[in-house]
Amino acid sequence: MPATDGFSSPDPPRHDHRRWRISIALIVALGIVAAMVSGLMWRDSVRRTDRQAFDTASVDVANTAEDLIRGDVQLLLALRAGLAEHPHVIDSHFKRYFDELQAPHYQVGGLGTVVVQSVPHSSLGGFLRARDSDPAFRRLVGGNVLPVLGGRSSHLCLLVAGVPTDPYDRATSELLQGDWCSPASAIGAFRVDGGRHALQMRRIAAEGGFRVAPVAAAGRSTFFLEAAYYRPGAPLHSPAQREASLLGWVSSSFSIPALAKATLAPHHNLSVDLYQANPGGPLRRLGGAGTVRHAAFTSSESFGLAGRWVVKVQGSPLGGSLSASIQGVLVGLTVLVVTGLVALLVMILGRSRERALGLVDRKTGELRHQALHDALTGLPNRILALDRAKYMLARSRREQLPVAALFIDIDGFKHVNDTFGHAAGDELLRQVAQRLRSIVRESDTAARLGGDEFVVLVEGATLSAGPELLAERLLEVLRQPYDLGGEVGRELSMTASIGVAWGLRESADELLRDADLALYQAKDAGRNCYVSFKSTMQTAARDRAELEMDLAGALDRDELFLLYQPTIDLHTQLIIGVEALIRWRHPDRGVIEPDRFIPLAEESGLVVPIGAWVLQEACKQAAAWHREGHELGVAVNVSARQLDTAGLLGDVRAALRRSGLPAGSLTLEITETALMRDPEQTAARLRALKALGVRIAIDDFGTGYSSLAYLRQFPADALKIDRSFIDSIGDSQQSKAIIHTLVRLGKALNIETLAEGIEDRDQLHALQSEDCDLGQGFLFSRPVPPEQIEGYLRSGCDTTEPLEEGGAPARALIPLNPSQGD
Repeated sequence: MPATDGFSSPDPPRHDHRRWRISIALIVALGIVAAMVSGLMWRDSVRRTDRQAFDTASVDVANTAEDLIRGDVQLLLALRAGLAEHPHVIDSHFKRYFDELQAPHYQVGGLGTVVVQSVPHSSLGGFLRARDSDPAFRRLVGGNVLPVLGGRSSHLCLLVAGVPTDPYDRATSELLQGDWCSPASAIGAFRVDGGRHALQMRRIAAEGGFRVAPVAAAGRSTFFLEAAYYRPGAPLHSPAQREASLLGWVSSSFSIPALAKATLAPHHNLSVDLYQANPGGPLRRLGGAGTVRHAAFTSSESFGLAGRWVVKVQGSPLGGSLSASIQGVLVGLTVLVVTGLVALLVMILGRSRERALGLVDRKTGELRHQALHDALTGLPNRILALDRAKYMLARSRREQLPVAALFIDIDGFKHVNDTFGHAAGDELLRQVAQRLRSIVRESDTAARLGGDEFVVLVEGATLSAGPELLAERLLEVLRQPYDLGGEVGRELSMTASIGVAWGLRESADELLRDADLALYQAKDAGRNCYVSFKSTMQTAARDRAELEMDLAGALDRDELFLLYQPTIDLHTQLIIGVEALIRWRHPDRGVIEPDRFIPLAEESGLVVPIGAWVLQEACKQAAAWHREGHELGVAVNVSARQLDTAGLLGDVRAALRRSGLPAGSLTLEITETALMRDPEQTAARLRALKALGVRIAIDDFGTGYSSLAYLRQFPADALKIDRSFIDSIGDSQQSKAIIHTLVRLGKALNIETLAEGIEDRDQLHALQSEDCDLGQGFLFSRPVPPEQIEGYLRSGCDTTEPLEEGGAPARALIPLNPSQGD
């Protein structure tokens, strides 16, 4: 009878023992092969990793050295520019200028900065008296001013100096005070070949460049980076002109050991040697830092800056004291040990144990995958994308491979989430990820950074035709309809915006930042397109950031102000109210229109306090008119961000209470698009506002996607017909039909209709024939300051002409008093 528990009937003991011996032999044989393969693979992997890490570190060391030397060069340029303007500066003034430039921050070790002036022998006495009489100079050199010997037609003398600490020590003071034209001499602990040095310095003056000159001191290796400065206004087109206009030299010193040590700060396993060649001169070793006992890797990086520099880096593996071969052997031995344990476990537990180990391996891989991949789409996440971008950039520097980042944002994704729910949004993101996988090569990367933002990283052959071709392909694929199944019930057509950045960058963050800036421009360009990064985008982004920072303090600095545009009863042609419109008087940019700064305020959240201020100011102004006997209503725009905050109700209540304005005289204008972001919550908030007694107007009506069912939920008192329909009312039957429908809708719902942007009589007559209630536009008045409204109100409604922004009453295009006729 067969066994019913899934196992065969037991064999005789001898057969069972033979089976286990064969199984164990196979496991051991496979384990030996696995140990050898694993050891070799581990050794090769460690070698590759060590090499990559060394290459990255050596590039970092060279970049650090270049940045430090570049700082010294920039300091010299700033000092030379100052000396060209003020060539006879005294030491006390120079020290203040030196400190303002934060010069010690740029210098690495060394003796500070000195200015040497070329002085004719006939002027030597006056020069020395003026220089030596400066108390700051005498304090700098310790009070011991050395004489300058005569006998030559000209002298090179110390004029001023800037040092990290005052005063100089005696040996340094003696060196710097001596005549730099003197023959080879020994001064204290220093040695200077003055005659040769002066000749080389004059050569610098003729060439107009920089030169590095060594100064040897006991226990100290110091170098001067020297540049000539010239008489103000002198022509400097030729070497002869530059040499004839020479005034002197400015020299900044630095310590090679200190500079080399600074480059190795985060790299303790490396050593560095610095070589330099002046223009037209040989390459020479200046010094170095760090000691590597067994250098496994060597790298040389060069750059041109005040001549030619070569940074030679040597290093040992980063993995520790064990070599890659020893690590490979250890891995192999570990695999053999594991093999023995597995064989033992097979003997004890059999196949069930193998299944358990396989489950553990799978779970470990899943955890590793989850840490570096997006849970929803399975694509690499931001951490893995940045890591791959970093290695792509490092490889591009070595192998001259192009690298590009394509930053992708799904247009209208938030609308899908808000309208169809998060389940539909998640399914859309999964399908987008699948389409990205189908396009990129295995060597490239498609990743999800968060939300509806994706990035594609490509290099090498993928960019052979340029990243623009890939961007067009991505747009084409992402435009195809999406079948979200039961989540929506129909296919959705979506588009994407793409920002492209390619070429070398200092870091992965910089590459993605540039692609993000390009994406921002693509969205501004209308979406459903790609834009390649340009350096001017950084300027635009910086300008936008500066404007946003200025906006943050605009309220405190009293830079915001309101203009008021009259609202006209189209039947009586009398003003029945005004709309408050905000402007920003920037101290440097002049008056800024709201379409430039309100989007910034929306993004940053500043629109909430700004909106509260507008409510306060508009209600206060309207209340003042009421006290004078002019019961005008005032309309205030409410942004979508304000509508989403619970504090809007309190802001309205506070504005009414502080101003004393009747609630029925305040109208809150809310765009149709803002209302439809969350119709149910918006309807509840509007009902709470209506309970205060204020009026509600729906702005830009007809341009959004609201339905009649939603409109009946909103407690609206007025519909503002968008100006786009008014502009084309005379030549578009479609616009005329839309206006007719909207006015009839208002009549049916007992809601006032207000037409925006009326600019000529034909538009007015067409709206009057449709029985539209109210209107605004330049035909009646531009937005004007409150005092002009007050002037009109004081003069009487029957005689005053319409007002224009920034000026006196203009000639009336239509009479405000209907008794005057057309």
